[in-house]
Amino acid sequence: MRRELSRSELMYVGEIRTQAVTICTVRGGVDATLLDRALSATLAAQPSLRSRITRDGDRWSLTLLEPGELPRLTVRPDGPGAQVREYNHPLPIGGPLLRAVLLTGAGEDTLVLGVDHAICDGRSATELCYRLWRSYAEIQAGTYQAPAAPREDWPVPIDDLLPPRTDEELDAHVRRRLERAQGAPVALLPFLAAREAAEPPAEGAMTSCRLLLTRAETTRVLAGAKAARVPLNGYVAAALLTALREQLPPEYDDHRLGCFNAVDLRDRVVTPFGREEMVPAAAWHQTLAAVPRDADLVLLGNRLSTDLREAVERGGPALELQALDRLLTHPAVWASSLMLSNVGRIEGPPSPPGLEIVDMRKFAVNSKWNPDFGQGPVLASPMTVRGRLSIEMPYSTECFTTAQMTGIRDHVRKALDHLADRVPAPVG
Repeated sequence: MRRELSRSELMYVGEIRTQAVTICTVRGGVDATLLDRALSATLAAQPSLRSRITRDGDRWSLTLLEPGELPRLTVRPDGPGAQVREYNHPLPIGGPLLRAVLLTGAGEDTLVLGVDHAICDGRSATELCYRLWRSYAEIQAGTYQAPAAPREDWPVPIDDLLPPRTDEELDAHVRRRLERAQGAPVALLPFLAAREAAEPPAEGAMTSCRLLLTRAETTRVLAGAKAARVPLNGYVAAALLTALREQLPPEYDDHRLGCFNAVDLRDRVVTPFGREEMVPAAAWHQTLAAVPRDADLVLLGNRLSTDLREAVERGGPALELQALDRLLTHPAVWASSLMLSNVGRIEGPPSPPGLEIVDMRKFAVNSKWNPDFGQGPVLASPMTVRGRLSIEMPYSTECFTTAQMTGIRDHVRKALDHLADRVPAPVG
């Protein structure tokens, strides 16, 4: 059995592979045998997870793996750098599109899930993690009921569910994008690590710089955003852009900054479908803005939020997918200083009895960055999980330096503290 990849899914097939990484920290002692059985149960529900990518001429397809090739849980001891080593391990070309590794420690275990973006987006990767832990709990309780046979019908690609567009509509969208690209150039962050020819760590070149607030700090930041009448997502984007501006040399002061926001289309298609379907269903919207070093973050945050909301309402992100081939012939429309994948507020996966899932991390990892480009966008994935605001910034240590990324993180932290200070701290 096979299903041909759609045009949008083909974006994720090539020399550079990307995967959605989810990391769960668990206390209480994970039963590796139960977790492996839960993984098998999860695979049975989605043929995409039991597939490989194959090529026949100029056509690419999802093709079912043989039973002996299906992903299984790998168990290794935890230790310094272990998590980084795991998510630096690329999914093999022509092999399974999912990796699951349990790192066992003395007080905590860590589950690292990696799913190829050809079959998922951030939301479906999150739902996969939820299903895995629900299956674990059901098998543990003896209530899991295996299906009579694994699911065989493939999920429909997002391309087939978008409203039909005429050539005139697609051409008009491309013209609007080209008009928006005119004007001051877009600044990208220089690859300072590449200039220094820095050697990547032994664990691998990819890592993530994380900003994590406490629950109390997150509550104050949310209250500050409400008092300032600015969406928190927009404020975080504004803080990231001003952090980027601070990292850029003065000769870039007349450049604009560009932000690509990921947009989930699952609820915006002819037949809406759930997060459990393992298909990439995200598009994007680009905002270009003049961002001075002393930008008002509330004004900028509201502008970014309004621009994104209006684009979604008029169907712009869907048009980005439908006009993809036309847009790819115009490199100028792809300039981006920041690529933002906003997960939003989630509760986190349910903890099975006897276990406590104390943390969850999510970000995208590329198998390869090219330091020779000299500059590139910063990636950021904000979310609020279990009441704590978390911002992940995955990056290649062959491109950006630790100082660059911690500088951005610290700038954003100060901006969030300033927002929280709009509301007096509780007494006592």
